[in-house]
Amino acid sequence: MDATTLQVISIAFVLMTALLVYTARYQQGRRGRRRNWRRMPALERLPGWTARSIEADKPLHCAFGGAAIGGEHTAAACASAEFFHHVIAGAQQSDSAPIVSTAAATTLPLAQDNLRRAWEGNALSRAQWYPTGERSLAYAAGLTAALQDSDEPAAHLLAGSFGPELALLLDAADRRGQGSLAVSDQLEGQAVAYAMADAVLIGEELFAAPAYVSEEGRAGIDAAALDAWRGLLILFLALLLLFNLARALAPQNWLIIVLGGAALLLLAAVLSRRG
Repeated sequence: MDATTLQVISIAFVLMTALLVYTARYQQGRRGRRRNWRRMPALERLPGWTARSIEADKPLHCAFGGAAIGGEHTAAACASAEFFHHVIAGAQQSDSAPIVSTAAATTLPLAQDNLRRAWEGNALSRAQWYPTGERSLAYAAGLTAALQDSDEPAAHLLAGSFGPELALLLDAADRRGQGSLAVSDQLEGQAVAYAMADAVLIGEELFAAPAYVSEEGRAGIDAAALDAWRGLLILFLALLLLFNLARALAPQNWLIIVLGGAALLLLAAVLSRRG
């Protein structure tokens, strides 16, 4: 792909994103209320964990893992920070400030900023850095031991960049009867989360999650634009597949392609209504 084509695609992407965001704002302004486009069962358990934290005077534990600002995991770190911000703000009635942990030095200021903005009072000391690097078993082992010796969290929210070491954290949480929600931008960590966590977010659900734990209109708009982009990309890939298949088949078989396309559109409409 030459530079000119890449520039055209990039400009088209930016313009389409802006169009989707302003369309979502217009629709939200007309409805006058927040609307989530799909269910996220994993986040339905979050209010119960927050209530347990308040009643039992036990903190929530929010972990970035190895998600670092300035690297390939920057997007996951920023999305996790937005998610944690709303979760921490929702636990204000507890006497125990949430614990925010990270294995990346560049993410530590972000963790402290989460506590500064979302928690009333001085809680910067609750931001903990375990300098063990990405995909480190020492990070999971050290964090598990530290939380056992000091605070027993009511639940663990593990959102960011985790590898196989996530299994240690989830196993410890399960043995102590602590809730766990997990999502990772690494395939190994996501597989562990799906198998072991009480609740799991999958893929881009991390970027839409703030809209489901916040009453702010901006978060809902971002989630709406993300969902619309996802639908458009799926539609584009399906049409591209049908086009390439039509080129490979004889003209008399194009009826099959048309019927296949209609079936895909019908399936998409049914799934969008159910979501």
